[in-house]
Amino acid sequence: MELNVGAVCFVVRILFVLFQPAEQLKTKSKSVQDTLVNLKNYQKQDPPSADRATIVQLGIRVNSFYSINEGTMDYMVSFYLRQKWNDPRLAYKSPSPRYDTIKLGHGTWTQIWLPDTFFRNEKKANFHDVTVENRMLRLNCNGTLWYVTKISATFSCPMELQNYPLDTQKCPITIESFGYTSDTMSFDWWQEENEVPVEFGLNRQLPQFTLIDHSLKDCSQNYTAGLYPCREVIFFLQRDIGFFLIQVYVPSILIVILSWVSFWINIESSPARVSIGLLTVLTTTTMSAGARASLPRVSYIKAIDVWMIICLIFVFTSLIEYAIVNVMSRKPPPKKKATPPAVPAVPQPEVEKKDLCKCIKDSKKSTETDGKKRAQNIDKLSRQCFPLAFILFNIIYWTAYAIPAQWAHSSATEEKTT
Repeated sequence: MELNVGAVCFVVRILFVLFQPAEQLKTKSKSVQDTLVNLKNYQKQDPPSADRATIVQLGIRVNSFYSINEGTMDYMVSFYLRQKWNDPRLAYKSPSPRYDTIKLGHGTWTQIWLPDTFFRNEKKANFHDVTVENRMLRLNCNGTLWYVTKISATFSCPMELQNYPLDTQKCPITIESFGYTSDTMSFDWWQEENEVPVEFGLNRQLPQFTLIDHSLKDCSQNYTAGLYPCREVIFFLQRDIGFFLIQVYVPSILIVILSWVSFWINIESSPARVSIGLLTVLTTTTMSAGARASLPRVSYIKAIDVWMIICLIFVFTSLIEYAIVNVMSRKPPPKKKATPPAVPAVPQPEVEKKDLCKCIKDSKKSTETDGKKRAQNIDKLSRQCFPLAFILFNIIYWTAYAIPAQWAHSSATEEKTT
């Protein structure tokens, strides 16, 4: 009996030694949580520091870009907004390294002071709450808070479409304080080891654009109430020309070449030449209207306008060329001064009548032959001049618009600041 009592006491002591540290840590952890949540003298309306500005570090992780609309000049993006600041009132003594940083419970962000950040160029935005509210608030024992929210938003993007569709657009996200001036709160970019202020997820493909770079900017602005802190990240989006090559440029080139086929058709085949001319003009006009249907009604000329206008001029000139050729083929040559015929010594009425009829027939035949030769010469000249002029136009066009697009890429790299 004494042996059994001793064994039971030994087992109880072992269990007490094994479970006592865990119970103590659990109690201490609970006291830390209670202190944070039920802080009696904490005023969430007051900023963390009364004598100096609270520095809020900002970071963005872009998940994906959505549609970029030229008509409304905006774009959609899904991202994580990260904010970090220090609140000395929430500092606590950590009972263990395990509790140096703790995750605060759901809804705690409504009980403590938060930066009043907003997006100045935002049109529409929403938080995510599937399957839970996509927010996270972590606290370090020194009072540093880390607040992360997932946001999907539509931002305005003032676009310059002079080089469309060979353009590069600058689309910003502007983060500003709504109510606190720089004396109370200031912004800075995220500063962590092995992390950058702006990160991108693996899936950042866009339907018509390529994200070539980004830059950071200080956009603090003076209002009536004072200087308000602001930070801005600018995305450089270069438009992919593949879609426009397939849908606009290559078909329009083929239509212009088709209009030149009439130069090899016989002058007398009026229905064929007129049909080709009208078909190419109407097709080019329809294609030009379709290419500009999704664009805003801006007052300046775009690169696509220059291309379609010149193509329309080429096909229209081909149609006018046939009108000129047709007129030239029926136009008589300039009359020469007629020399008085020699009077025959012996009048021969029958011979004179036959010679006169023959001269009239030869004159008509010569007139038709000379007109057709002039018309054929114009067609031969057009066969060479039209292709050469179109090739020259292409060289000038692609040099004027494609090369500046590459310069825009290099300038975007130069403008990048940290």
